[in-house]
Amino acid sequence: MSLHATVTHIENPGPLALPKSLNSLFMGLIVIGALAFVGGVMVDAARAWQNYFNAVFIFTGFSLGGYMFIAINRAVSAKWAIIPRRLAEALASFMPVAFVLFLIMLVGMYLEGASIYSWMGAESGIRTAGKLKWLSFEMVAGRNILFFLIWMFVINKFIKYSVGQDSGGNAEHSSKAKSFAIFSILLFAPTFAFFCYDVLMSQEPKWYSTMFTVYTFAGIFQSTLALMVVLFINLKNGQLKDVATPSHVKDISGLLFAFTVFMCYVGFSQFMLIWYANLPEETFFYLKRADGGWIWLAYATWFFKFILPFFGLLGQGQKKHELWLKIVCWGVLIGQFVDIYWITIPAQHPTLVPFGWIEIGTLALFAGLFGLFVSRWMSKHSLIPVGDPNVLASANWRFWE
Repeated sequence: MSLHATVTHIENPGPLALPKSLNSLFMGLIVIGALAFVGGVMVDAARAWQNYFNAVFIFTGFSLGGYMFIAINRAVSAKWAIIPRRLAEALASFMPVAFVLFLIMLVGMYLEGASIYSWMGAESGIRTAGKLKWLSFEMVAGRNILFFLIWMFVINKFIKYSVGQDSGGNAEHSSKAKSFAIFSILLFAPTFAFFCYDVLMSQEPKWYSTMFTVYTFAGIFQSTLALMVVLFINLKNGQLKDVATPSHVKDISGLLFAFTVFMCYVGFSQFMLIWYANLPEETFFYLKRADGGWIWLAYATWFFKFILPFFGLLGQGQKKHELWLKIVCWGVLIGQFVDIYWITIPAQHPTLVPFGWIEIGTLALFAGLFGLFVSRWMSKHSLIPVGDPNVLASANWRFWE
């Protein structure tokens, strides 16, 4: 490892210079997506709301992925991650919007929940499983509202520590943020576990897996890292060209590779243990998703979330080609949507439901909202934590060129 001090002074790149065309694109996606979603509710309410629930999970996952990127790197005092940290903070800043979208989801759950979540029906069939009280609308709504409030508190605290240093003061915020990061990781584990159980796993309330929450965490963090690679490359070639290095891209890509392997390991372990035990109360989940054409989405998930990023990032030289990195990362993002779709939709549909205008429109709505609010946050804050005591060391990070 070598560290060549080539940067002696950090020039504040300032906030993101947001082109008007990009703002117009996001607004267009929101309008088109909203119209598609409303039309979907009128045509097939259960399908529209189920896709809405999936989108809430996926885009809340990006915010939570930003949360964990900050927390992990703060906890270990990773100097290399200081330059990309503001991007993670921008992704995490979407949480208040995600909370509003979740509240709308609760409305949809109240209106159409029985057709998506069988435990909301009069005869849920889960009483003997001891889940009836735990899986009630009031309990699910109450505890998940609490989770969002906790996440917003943690993210706001991280952002205050970071942005508060931009003026050049409060150097002690770094040590406080490190201690808080360890506490925030402990908060994340149970809150995210119950969130993914309630939103995703409870669509099959008779099925259970102790590895499910680990698998879904690996998925949201893998997709967040993929999104960060795409966005950071654009910033590196733009306003951050003087402080962002290929080594930063390499390290985010290296984390993406690591979580690709971890995600595959957990997913295979979950499948293998259920297959080997061959218990009917567990195997039906996979049997249902192997019939009726759903197996093709399983193959697609395997390709986009493992084969493409594993072999696409296996060599060090592959991480030098930014266009190739973007292709791999967009594949991972597609794979995340396909994976969540494969987990949830077969619970109500025995045969494959192809992606249509309802799915595309709902994704467009959330992508527009996500892009609009994240980019606006970045247009109000410096693109790097210029007040961090170690920002110069991060700008001179030359682990690999």
